[in-house]
Amino acid sequence: MTTDASPALTLLERSLDRLGERVCLVGHDGPMPHWPGRQLHALTTHYGVWEQAGGTAGGRLFGYDDPATPAAFDTIVVFMPKARSELAMRLAWAAPKLAPGGELWLVGAKREGIGRGSRQLQERFPGAYKMDNARHCQLWCAVPEAVVPPFRVEEWLEPVRVATPGAVLELFSLPGVFSEGRLDEGTRQLLETVTDKPADPALDLACGNGVIGAWLRHHWPGLTVTLADVHWQALRCAQAALNGEEGVSVVPSDGLSDITDRYASVFSNPPFHQGQKKNLDPINRWFSELSAFLEPGSEIRLVANAFLPYQDPLTLYIGPVRVFSDDGRYRVYSVTHSIHSRNGGN
Repeated sequence: MTTDASPALTLLERSLDRLGERVCLVGHDGPMPHWPGRQLHALTTHYGVWEQAGGTAGGRLFGYDDPATPAAFDTIVVFMPKARSELAMRLAWAAPKLAPGGELWLVGAKREGIGRGSRQLQERFPGAYKMDNARHCQLWCAVPEAVVPPFRVEEWLEPVRVATPGAVLELFSLPGVFSEGRLDEGTRQLLETVTDKPADPALDLACGNGVIGAWLRHHWPGLTVTLADVHWQALRCAQAALNGEEGVSVVPSDGLSDITDRYASVFSNPPFHQGQKKNLDPINRWFSELSAFLEPGSEIRLVANAFLPYQDPLTLYIGPVRVFSDDGRYRVYSVTHSIHSRNGGN
């Protein structure tokens, strides 16, 4: 059994005797459980989780198109995601990956929406039934009876037209991507402050579906832009919109973990939540590490909720800060890299 397990994992372990030999946990980002006698994989859409767990060698799969995914599983356990649309995508991925007679399980807590998730499961597979419940969690089971078509990422990529300052961009959306299918207000305010061509090369950090990078390339086609994000959905959307363009690269990176070049300008609408909790540790780590990837005099333009205490760490680690826009909800910062900051000489 797994120690210090989540309620959902604890509930699963009450039914270990029903698990098949080949098992995949979809959306489980915690430590891999120790279940003897099973060939265990876990699919994550978080590059940092995949990387820190040893990647493919650790039994982790990154995203719904990882080439290392086995051909079939006996049991696939789907953990409840936030979005209804992402649950639909997880179920669509899982069903054709089951071996004949294999079982698809759905597990989640009441606060995670397992009630509506179970209804969604029953709509897709009418024979689905509840296997167990405890600790405000439920475990459901479905056995797909019909032949299910294989999962193709391309069929889930939704073309979207996004109205941005000075341009309507042709982008893509996937279930679970940030600001799915629309331009969030913070990013809009950031773009409204960019009136001159940024210094080359530029980095779009935490790029989401690629809207900032695409906007920069629309206005200054020759600008070299790297787009980086930790989430599989964001990377696939950005790749669909921009891959193939000369001077554009899309890279997976947990914050700055896989950034290797130096940049003259950086743009970002960084996240400050981890799951459902506010967590400023990752963004403060970005600030403390960013100087190593900046050219002298580089500018960082970022937007954040106005209540977040970013000005002091930005000044400490990077350099002088100006506020370009503040409507009480969002604040756009411009930071100039200085050799006098704490890490400026790196």
